[in-house]
Amino acid sequence: MIQTKFFICLALGLMASFARAEQFQFKNYRLVNLLPETPVHVQLISEWEENAEFDVWTRIKGTNERVTVLLSPDAFLKYSLLFKLFKIPNSIVEEDIQARIDEQQRSMVLTKSQKSIVGKFARYSEIISYIDNLALQNSDIVSSYVAGTTYENRNLKVAIIKTPASKKKVWIDCGIHAREWMTPSTCIWIINKLVTGYQNFEPEVVQLLNYYEFHIMPLQNPDGYEYSHTTYRLWRKNRRPIRGNCIGVDLNRNYGYKWMTGGSSDQPCSDIYAGPSADSEAETQAVENYINKYKGDWATFLTIHTYGQWWFTSWGYTYDDPPEYDDLKAKAKIATDALKAVNGTVFTYGSSAQILYIASGGSDDWAVGNAGIKYSFCLELRPGQTGIDSNYGFTLPEDRAPMVGEETYAGIVALVKSLMP
Repeated sequence: MIQTKFFICLALGLMASFARAEQFQFKNYRLVNLLPETPVHVQLISEWEENAEFDVWTRIKGTNERVTVLLSPDAFLKYSLLFKLFKIPNSIVEEDIQARIDEQQRSMVLTKSQKSIVGKFARYSEIISYIDNLALQNSDIVSSYVAGTTYENRNLKVAIIKTPASKKKVWIDCGIHAREWMTPSTCIWIINKLVTGYQNFEPEVVQLLNYYEFHIMPLQNPDGYEYSHTTYRLWRKNRRPIRGNCIGVDLNRNYGYKWMTGGSSDQPCSDIYAGPSADSEAETQAVENYINKYKGDWATFLTIHTYGQWWFTSWGYTYDDPPEYDDLKAKAKIATDALKAVNGTVFTYGSSAQILYIASGGSDDWAVGNAGIKYSFCLELRPGQTGIDSNYGFTLPEDRAPMVGEETYAGIVALVKSLMP
């Protein structure tokens, strides 16, 4: 009898493990465009964003500016009535987002046999191995540093690329939001371009690395990123349990400069939950401690997100102009012009709050307000919110990764060159 119970428990445990490992299916989840026509419409959408079932994919910008939201079949029925009641114009972009996710997965299967992870949506372990091997094979210019560990005990690894002549430091991070797979891929692309360019004696790269040392963290949210690969493709936050069934903090609302002053939520199940306190998360603390370790040495702070095709300056927490705003915009123009020259991709640049809406607790605001890094920018990569590929959102196929990586690299190179004396 005891043995029978043991095998039953074992079987149930294995079934539970299998269930946890199964990918959630977004069958018949609809991607819906909303067009708020009044300030009341904007306020309603902002309030609904705090609900876990109302998954806003784009920024809430203001009246007559499109907002894209993902809704489950049940949520669609509920909110369709509210859209009608409040006369909010709406249209369905995608009837079944699972079809786009499946397309993304198929694009990844095509490159699975390739050894290199450059230009791919690599997993956490592959990214860590890539950095370790790169440091081993290019020890003259590459090293790495573990800035901290996550709730699930994954390393927050920084790749450091420099020469003995390097002076000022450049910070680049990717993957703060788990579902934004294009960003870790872009960080890896940048690392690869710098290392191979230097080893191939490319004059531009040699010049850069003889002045700058690049500190690049490809995955700021590895727990969430892995969860988005294994279980829930569209997960955004980290994976620390908060309260009840609510898991995770939006790391880009958790930074301790003007925390919770607007555009954030105090509801633990919300996708924009700012955490129980400022700087509460291990991932946030790791980046802040690392930046503060070299305070005064940073030429620029770049945090890479997707999607929207924006190159944001500070501020996110207020509509006020950031310090020396004209200079920030001039540098952003240099970067976006260079980016456009690669594939014709058009980025809008300027203060994120002025272009879109208030969002406090962001790492780019913290870099200016706490760390004193004037040239702090937040990039939102392809696709745009309208036009080519916009209906993919976070599910852009992997074959776009090289184009995104190449144009982003060009924009960043142009920026840092413009900051050289």
